[in-house]
Amino acid sequence: MNGKKDEVIQTHPVVGWDISTVDNYDALMIRLHYLSSQNQHPQDAQVDRTLWLTTDIARQLIDILEAGIEKIESSEYQDTDYLRH
Repeated sequence: MNGKKDEVIQTHPVVGWDISTVDNYDALMIRLHYLSSQNQHPQDAQVDRTLWLTTDIARQLIDILEAGIEKIESSEYQDTDYLRH
């Protein structure tokens, strides 16, 4: 695995989002708002680039998020568990 087990993944807490529909393309547009430092206040959050999701990808994302929430709430969650798409 070439040392990936010891790799530290830099993370940024998501504190909000903007979501809108793009009816002409049957898609959603989403921008995440996140904190880039520990001392940053949520009202000063960074706003990420605008992402475009098809309805199929949006449904897959919903399914993955729901599965993750269920796992956390069932106390089966371990710090090393994460899903990647």
